[in-house]
Amino acid sequence: YTEILDSEVMGDGGSEPGLLGMCLHPDFETTPLVYLVYNSGNPWNGGAEHLVSYEWDGNSLSNQVVILEDIEAGGIHNGSRIMITEDGKIMMTTGDAGDGGTSSQNMNSNNGKVLRINLDGTVPADNPNPDSYVWSMGHRNAQGICQGPDGIIYSSEHGQSSHDELNIIEADRNYGWPEVEGICDLASEATFCAENNVMGPIKEWSPCIAVNGIEYYDHPSIPEWQ
Repeated sequence: YTEILDSEVMGDGGSEPGLLGMCLHPDFETTPLVYLVYNSGNPWNGGAEHLVSYEWDGNSLSNQVVILEDIEAGGIHNGSRIMITEDGKIMMTTGDAGDGGTSSQNMNSNNGKVLRINLDGTVPADNPNPDSYVWSMGHRNAQGICQGPDGIIYSSEHGQSSHDELNIIEADRNYGWPEVEGICDLASEATFCAENNVMGPIKEWSPCIAVNGIEYYDHPSIPEWQ
């Protein structure tokens, strides 16, 4: 993928964009597709985030198909991790692109969200809004996502200087940013939480530990990790 993306991917060593997320088609042996999220353009002025797929022939990637593009990207806070759920939907995290969270609370923006996407790039009919990819909102910069038992989706998210989060992601829920950091434990947060269906994290870290990618592990080889 480095050769394919070399002329497109942005990233200057002093910023956070580039090749961000990757996953394989769930039936990779018969449908050898690789899904990638990457940024292009100037990281500080008009950059964009793209979700694409490539075919893998055993040696190289080819035949790019654009699934979703032109999500705003920035020098910081681009997310993004992707996974494919047991029911065959792409879940994609996006950051607020450094706008302070303005986009995170804007339902007309795909930034600061967890998006749910059909493999062909269409909007799933059972999304909260059948005209929108948005599954959940109010995210700052989630850089981890995975699925555990009973279909539960977990995501890890960077806080500002405190309140890194581990969240359970549910449909049509608000995760608070920038009005709420961590759990709703401040008087200034209580009204917003009550009025906006805010869901707090199941774990938080203060000061930040810089949470990143996550996996669900349940295998006897390393019992301590279960």
